Amino acid sequence: MKSFVVFSILDQCFGIDIESVKRILPSQPLTKMPDEDEHIEGMFQYQDEVLKVVSFRHLIGLKSYSAQLRTLFPELKDQHKEWLDALTHSVDEGVPFSKTTDPHACQLGKWIDSFHPDNVEVLEIMKDLSFHHQRLHHSAIDVLALGETCVEEAHVWIEKNVQEIYEHTMSYLSKIEDKSEEVAVDLQRCLILKGKDNVPFGINIDAVEDIVHIEEDALHKASTLQTMGSFMNVDSILDYEGKLVTIVKDIRVEKTA
Repeated sequence: MKSFVVFSILDQCFGIDIESVKRILPSQPLTKMPDEDEHIEGMFQYQDEVLKVVSFRHLIGLKSYSAQLRTLFPELKDQHKEWLDALTHSVDEGVPFSKTTDPHACQLGKWIDSFHPDNVEVLEIMKDLSFHHQRLHHSAIDVLALGETCVEEAHVWIEKNVQEIYEHTMSYLSKIEDKSEEVAVDLQRCLILKGKDNVPFGINIDAVEDIVHIEEDALHKASTLQTMGSFMNVDSILDYEGKLVTIVKDIRVEKTA
């Protein structure tokens, strides 16, 4: 029987032998280290040791979580500008509203529902963002009902009420965007690994999916040990609940020669 910590990076799943994992922590605020390789995100104090932290995203050639968020937030703003335009178009043309009145159904709503920050300042901004975002989507219900009887009054409602709620929502979304680094820390997890010569280090990952216990013959072994970049090897694949999980044989802080 083998046990693995299964974790995800975007839609990719990886596994690492639980014997190599000392602890699973929330991602930690890091002190940047000058002249370190790009895959080293920084270091932090863990118990009596100072640990280096590796970005698993960087190891597999992806942008950092904070960089991904800086791409995501402008997209969310564009989507809600389109939402407001679609509401006006629906009232003007008397056609069905093409967007949603459910604040939990849009991409921003799903992101808000999935994010539970530990950072107090981020938490307060998220509460305000969630409140105004829900008001925004619900306001469309009143506008559409009003538009069925009086288009002019519906326009006034959009200009005086919906527009104001929209601006509040975008303002708080901008505040979250400014906190991309803090949000990335809150969203990620850090695996503390034993490391070479029993020197521990951390790897930042997107999320821990599960801890699985399987028979060794369930692993699909690669014919040879495969190298992923200069810092890790993989040797097998696991089919777990319909997902392909790449089993990482080892991860190194230092580049191999």
